[in-house]
Amino acid sequence: MARTREFIIWTFCLVTTGLVSAQTGTDMKNLYTYLFTTLGYNKDIRPAQNQSAPTDVSVELLLSGFHGLYESNEQMSSVGILTVKWKDEFLSWTPSTYGGATFIDVPQGLVWKPDLQVQNSLGGFAELGGSFMTLRIFNTGNISWMPYKTFNTKCVMDITLFPFDQQVCSIDIVAWNSDATIVSLSQGTSGLQLDDDIENGQWALSSPSTNAFVDDGESFIRFSMTIRRKPKTYILNIIIPMTFLVVLDIFTFTLPNDCGEKMSYSVAILLSIYIVMTIVSSSLPSTSSTSYLEIFLLMDILLGALILIITAVSLRIHQRSQDRKIPQWIQKLTLLSWKLRCRMPSTAVEDDGKDVSKMDIVSFADDGKDKMTTSEKSNSENEVTVVLWTDVTSALDFYMFLTFSFICLFTTILLIGLTV
Repeated sequence: MARTREFIIWTFCLVTTGLVSAQTGTDMKNLYTYLFTTLGYNKDIRPAQNQSAPTDVSVELLLSGFHGLYESNEQMSSVGILTVKWKDEFLSWTPSTYGGATFIDVPQGLVWKPDLQVQNSLGGFAELGGSFMTLRIFNTGNISWMPYKTFNTKCVMDITLFPFDQQVCSIDIVAWNSDATIVSLSQGTSGLQLDDDIENGQWALSSPSTNAFVDDGESFIRFSMTIRRKPKTYILNIIIPMTFLVVLDIFTFTLPNDCGEKMSYSVAILLSIYIVMTIVSSSLPSTSSTSYLEIFLLMDILLGALILIITAVSLRIHQRSQDRKIPQWIQKLTLLSWKLRCRMPSTAVEDDGKDVSKMDIVSFADDGKDKMTTSEKSNSENEVTVVLWTDVTSALDFYMFLTFSFICLFTTILLIGLTV
């Protein structure tokens, strides 16, 4: 049994050894001499037997790194590996003649290659690849070239929806010195691929696409992708803090006017808004266009300033003499505020000539506490409502609290609705 197993193993080794041929160093030297000396190869001549037909060049891109988007100069920075394939009809051989060699790697400067350039590049003009890079020639004449490239390309940005914006950026490849009748660019098998390890703390890449087209007689291939901003940092550091500050500012109207800290509280909140704006201004895109978030922040500052002004006016009215007559329309608005808050208005009893009583003036601003005693013989049908200036300021605070709460809620919902 052991001898049978040994016989089978040796037979398998002999058969496989006979089927596999390995080229030697001499074979590769002879192949190199044949291709570039014997054939008289000239890299300056386009490798096509029919020079009136264009050379088809397929291009693929593996984006291996993404540095980011820069709003100020509308630039996308990334790195990737291009896979460029074409057929050189002047470079072919029979593999059996050279030890079964089916391909050979040579420096990229030895053969003709398409003059590819990044059409929307913002960087310097330079040849793809480098003298140290090689390309692979197959025995059929097919050539595969994989140059590594750093792309600094122009990307027109729209930051209206910042920080929930997304941009569509592209890398445009063109045959610089050859029109579409000489070099025709086409999409490779994979088109644009995003490396699985590609990460960026601020941006997320998705939806890669490839499109080959001819524009003004030149052949282009465009690699496009959607780049979405990650909004978490801006939500936590800008939107939520500013919303909280505005809410705190609105609660200025809940403080009593007799409280000496009402004005200083409003000033402190407004200064806090300015300080936060100073801190976050560096995080906002430095472009000429305006985003909804910038309008939202401007609205917050405006609300803070208006609240401070209204607070100052309210305190001024609160100190007015009670002898000064209150306009009828202001009294009606004050009484309406009492009804909306389900509070009983203050009353006064008039002297009808029969029963003499003291005037009972109880202001709503005093929270219903009696300041003066009323005669037990008050006549209910002679009672009239008394509105004081302190009641007017209390009603003013009530209306302003509702108004600014609605504005804050409306602007926040509008911002979310427009951007998300």
